[in-house]
Amino acid sequence: KNQMMIGGEEGKRRPYLRGCHDSSRFVLIIVLVLAFEANARKTDLSINDDSRSAFLVEPFCFDDGGQLQLSVEDFTQRQNGLNLQQPVGVGFLIRKTDNPQAAYNPAAVTEFLTGCLLSKDYMLVDDHRVMMQDSGLNYSLSLQDQGPGLYTVIYANCAEGTTASFKLTMTLTNKGGQMLSAGNIPLPTCFAIFTLAFGIALIVWVAVIMRNRESAHRIHVLMAVLCGVKMISAALEGLRYEAIKRTGDGGGWTHASYAFAGIRGVMFFSVVLLVGTGWSFVKPFLSARDTRILMIVVPMQVVVNIASIIVEEMSPGTMGWLTWRDVLHLFDIVCCCAILFPIVWSIRNLKEAAMADDKAARTLRKLKLFREFYIMVVAYIYFTRIVVYLLRATTPCAYSWVSKAVSELATLAFFVMSGYKFRPVEGNPYLKVDNEDDEGAAELREVNPEL
Repeated sequence: KNQMMIGGEEGKRRPYLRGCHDSSRFVLIIVLVLAFEANARKTDLSINDDSRSAFLVEPFCFDDGGQLQLSVEDFTQRQNGLNLQQPVGVGFLIRKTDNPQAAYNPAAVTEFLTGCLLSKDYMLVDDHRVMMQDSGLNYSLSLQDQGPGLYTVIYANCAEGTTASFKLTMTLTNKGGQMLSAGNIPLPTCFAIFTLAFGIALIVWVAVIMRNRESAHRIHVLMAVLCGVKMISAALEGLRYEAIKRTGDGGGWTHASYAFAGIRGVMFFSVVLLVGTGWSFVKPFLSARDTRILMIVVPMQVVVNIASIIVEEMSPGTMGWLTWRDVLHLFDIVCCCAILFPIVWSIRNLKEAAMADDKAARTLRKLKLFREFYIMVVAYIYFTRIVVYLLRATTPCAYSWVSKAVSELATLAFFVMSGYKFRPVEGNPYLKVDNEDDEGAAELREVNPEL
């Protein structure tokens, strides 16, 4: 079912322990911010004085033997501020489609029509039309004969100059009473596999830190926390899909899943920013520009994550849903691009300073290796924000789980490669920070606070 709702000596010996308290406090704050924003899924869609000619109520991928139940209550249609006695030219169209993206904007179709979308002249052979005849409606459809595929429930109002208000309840089930879209049925198993994979990665990473305590830094602890949060997020997402498959409602798993998804997003951008600036293992401070980027990206990610949760809980039929979905996707890409700037600035500024400073040249030799990290980040952003998006838009609905699995696999690969590159082992040129480096960094900062 689907809800539609609008240090001392010890610190020198164990640098990886520094800052743990601040990191834990940061995570706790994000948990509290996101926890109360998550809402569980239900089956109700409320429409009030809606003047749209058509909108998508819900797409659903049916397998053989799917069932659709549609119920409408308290339907009223108004024209010039007066209620009409009977509904005029209003109903629902159930249509099978091969284009997932076109299904999200049926209103665009009506721009090229000279008649009503619900008229027989514009209906396809396999379309099912349900006209409103009174203030209530109960409709049930078995898709045994139509075959599997992506079906869309479209609301249409062909009476120009009228608005409609109603409460809608819809139940969509696949064979065996499974309430997940056919393309999402494998997701609980997929997320269970990735939970195990991220768990193994976390155990290996913690073991590396413990074996190399003298070389470990605060950033390595944050990387471990990020991997742990990603593991928990994958587990909760799998449990949420399993609950929806069985009962149609994610219940409490939805709250927890959205909360950890928000934490994961914020922590990912923060860790990538800190790694890209070389914080704690190349230089002991963040430059003024690095700090500004961090203070812009992290709050923006908090807002984007909260807004994404709200949009996720809304029906595609909600006014402005399609616009907000695209805007949030754009803001997410902007955040991804913003985290590239500190890496580029670090390389460029130290390259200029190295011309007159041997100490800066030593640091530059380390930071040149960050170009590989820069390429990794660019590749990850392009793949997960663009390639996966295109894959989701073009894949048949029965294989919609593939885009999520590919995205999780790309994240796992990025974590493993980043961990290997920045692992806290003795002799790693990234992590060797001595007193001379600290003094050189301090001198550079005195000359130019932006560095």
